[in-house]
Amino acid sequence: MAVSVGDLVDNTDYTGLVDRVNAVLGNGSGQIGYGQVVNSAQNYKSITSTNTISPAEWNSLRTDINKCTVHQTGANSGISTIASTHIIGADATGTTVTRVSGDTFSIVSPDNDEGFNDFDTSVGLLESRSSQIAAGQFDLTTGRVFGNSGRTTQWGVNTINPMIFTEMVVEFEGGYTTTNASGNSYQATGPDHRRHFFNAGGEIRLSATLTGSTEKDTDWGTMLGNMGQVVFGKNGTYLSTGGSGRARDGNTDVDGAGGIESALGNYQLSTGYQIIFQKNGSQEEYAENYVVIYAKRNSANTRITFLFEFHDIDSGDQTGIGPKVDEPVFQNGGSMQAGIDLKRPNDAAAVNIPEPLFEVVTELRLT
Repeated sequence: MAVSVGDLVDNTDYTGLVDRVNAVLGNGSGQIGYGQVVNSAQNYKSITSTNTISPAEWNSLRTDINKCTVHQTGANSGISTIASTHIIGADATGTTVTRVSGDTFSIVSPDNDEGFNDFDTSVGLLESRSSQIAAGQFDLTTGRVFGNSGRTTQWGVNTINPMIFTEMVVEFEGGYTTTNASGNSYQATGPDHRRHFFNAGGEIRLSATLTGSTEKDTDWGTMLGNMGQVVFGKNGTYLSTGGSGRARDGNTDVDGAGGIESALGNYQLSTGYQIIFQKNGSQEEYAENYVVIYAKRNSANTRITFLFEFHDIDSGDQTGIGPKVDEPVFQNGGSMQAGIDLKRPNDAAAVNIPEPLFEVVTELRLT
């Protein structure tokens, strides 16, 4: 809450700002909280009305504000470092004040952009942008380097083995230090780690690839290549730039059954599999083939499991030109891979979320 020019800045004004920054930068709660150490909360949480709030304490708060602002925008808040000799006013700082009347004062030769209201404005902005992450504040892998499952043996004759699948797990362990709502040092749990990852703008990105020499192999390769990275985020699943298919973004009939599924991301997971993406074959004669991805969490809220299913239900050439024979995938050799990449907040000077673990539960195999 802003302070009027001429009024005193009370200790509760300062600690109120600290608590608001801590809610975003620290352990937080629910869909708010980056899981970082908040020095202004841990070092100065016990300020009372008998204390003078020093420039060092204001600068500690400024540093924590800047961590959030850099994470969200890539730039500092614009609040200048406060000199050790300065007095904090509503809209400026300075070395001395003059009494206007009673308890109303005016700063002599003020330095602007360092007052209480500048802090208050910056905190309001970082709260409103808590789900944003700026370029340069994260690692983004490609090529399924976080983890993958592969296959080179034949599959896909619709009367024998029309589907293969793989299950992969992303596990959040916790175990790092953050700051809780009371301003105390706190060890993040696995569920906290999962919250912090998505709250800070983290994403799990899913993709697949297939190479082979037949027309069917080519169609599968085109289908999987065109899907790009399927982006599993905080509150929805989306297509990466240039990707195609039907993702669980809240506006799409994902399974093709005629209804629009609600958006599904981290905070909408249940302990049972739910569909998050589907895409069909690229050519008319292979349009029956499709890939579908499901996701679920465990009851402890520490693991997210992704299920990829590859359905090869083409029954052969129905155009009347070629034989009505369903050939296997990899009839003359080939390979495929399904896997996971991460967009992970990783700026050690701002917001850095530890990398989760990866596990293949089921390698690409026949049902």
